[in-house]
Amino acid sequence: QEAFSQQLLRACISAGWSFNSITDPEVQKLFHNYIPRAIIPTRQALSGKILQAEVTRVEGEIKNTFHKGAYSVLSGDGWRDLAKIHQIAFTHTVERWTYILHVHDTLAKKKTGQLVFELMEEEYNYVKDTLLLTMIGVCGDAGGDEKRGHLLFLQKYPWMLVTDCWSHQ
Repeated sequence: QEAFSQQLLRACISAGWSFNSITDPEVQKLFHNYIPRAIIPTRQALSGKILQAEVTRVEGEIKNTFHKGAYSVLSGDGWRDLAKIHQIAFTHTVERWTYILHVHDTLAKKKTGQLVFELMEEEYNYVKDTLLLTMIGVCGDAGGDEKRGHLLFLQKYPWMLVTDCWSHQ
């Protein structure tokens, strides 16, 4: 059951399904007709304990795959989703593997360089303290708020490599 719930979570995330879709009558019918013994977790379980268990598993996998202190580069970008909510997402790359870290909903916040800097610093601390990696640089959009956030980051961490993203040129 645990493996089924974990794979269902991964399928929902990969396909971009809302956790609410698991309660849809047609989705329920599909599972009951073709996997009759499967116990379908609730959307609360999927977005709660099952998701947290997957986060813990992936964090452990990162810690076990890469040696403590392996070099990592942070990358960030912002966009508006279909609901016109501004998001800022961060990834990090370590030994040619790229992982999504966090996606921040910034709709209720003023989009400033200071906000970008604060989010970058949160990600830096997560990479350093939770994943036990050594962040050596940041990369991102060269425009406006992102550029200001990078400059603030460079002022606080002058040893970091800070560069513009080539795909944003």
